Amino acid sequence: MRWLPTCTALSALLALMLTACGDDSCYDNGSSLPLARFYTSGTSTTVTVLNLTVRGIDAPGDSILIDNSSVSECYLPLRATVGTTQYELSYGDDEGETLLADTITFSYRPVPYFASHECGAMYNFEMSSLTSTHHVIDSVVLVNKVIDNSTSVAVRIYIPDDSE
Repeated sequence: MRWLPTCTALSALLALMLTACGDDSCYDNGSSLPLARFYTSGTSTTVTVLNLTVRGIDAPGDSILIDNSSVSECYLPLRATVGTTQYELSYGDDEGETLLADTITFSYRPVPYFASHECGAMYNFEMSSLTSTHHVIDSVVLVNKVIDNSTSVAVRIYIPDDSE
């Protein structure tokens, strides 16, 4: 029975070593997705956009990210195989009919990035420009020149105040 304390100690050491190898931080936001938030023009006040549909233009498969919902922010994934990604933001009525639509265009350079052994590789995106049409959108602002896997706001979308 002398081996029992040794076996228990080895088991505890092995469990400690296995948990020390893991890094849960990479699971928080494992992809470089720009977070876009809506603001009232000329302010830092967040606004909720009603009846919004967001879809990728020329994206493979089903590209609808938001379907006639009310949102104040959304993630807009970028494609790593090309240097531009476009989204159509459609503003609808309560019946789902599109009233107006804007297009947002991201231009960038995808840069492979090795995060860690646990997280593996991902892409960061070095932004060269961000543009939009102005049917509803007043302006778009790129907060950071590099889109990485942080969860901070990367894009500010300004829209006029409806109450004016």
